Amino acid sequence: MIEGFRLGVFSRRTTLWDGLDFAFEDAGAWFIAGPPSSGKTLLLSILRGERKPDAGDVVVSGESLYRGNAALARAWRASCGHVPEQTVADARLVVGDLFRRSALAGGGMRESERKDRVGRLLEMVGLPGALEWRITELSISERVRACLAAELVRGPKVLFCDGVVAGAGIPWREMLWGLFRALARGGNTVVLAERTIPERWAIAAGDAEPVGPFRVYRLPVPESKGEPG
Repeated sequence: MIEGFRLGVFSRRTTLWDGLDFAFEDAGAWFIAGPPSSGKTLLLSILRGERKPDAGDVVVSGESLYRGNAALARAWRASCGHVPEQTVADARLVVGDLFRRSALAGGGMRESERKDRVGRLLEMVGLPGALEWRITELSISERVRACLAAELVRGPKVLFCDGVVAGAGIPWREMLWGLFRALARGGNTVVLAERTIPERWAIAAGDAEPVGPFRVYRLPVPESKGEPG
């Protein structure tokens, strides 16, 4: 479980938000919606162990990220998958470089297993055969989908996504809907941050929990593969 207790951030001599509590249970897909400049990216950074909050703490599986051993926050950050809102745009990189970096971070994967998983993930996100494509020549949607697939190749138990649903675009919402729920069904935790939640997702999730400037939804997770999506 990921818990945020009394989290506060002070920026530009003002309080962005303070005293916020969050709880993201294991095996769940969570959607954080909030207006522009509300601090969604900052919140994900705090939950990932990358940026210490100005007030409060984050506790992962009962251990503090910011009031205990600093090595714990580093290990937690390294273990999590993360797809940022601003995706990689280095002119020297190709899509395959994203997967090589991810495989190195994950470790312990046989080369044959990695190649098979990469192929299946690229097919899933609509980018078959894209390993040699230059990242700077991809559309925003293609970059987002390539970065998402690369993070998934090492199978992180926790995945943080910033603006992925909006970035991927409407044609890919159904794929993402199924993917995130399937990950949660498999015991993983997914935390998504977006300006708005797609209407269908909001209806399926039901009432949101208001937390400061945010609305937090828990996406429904099917109990079995036979349950309709």
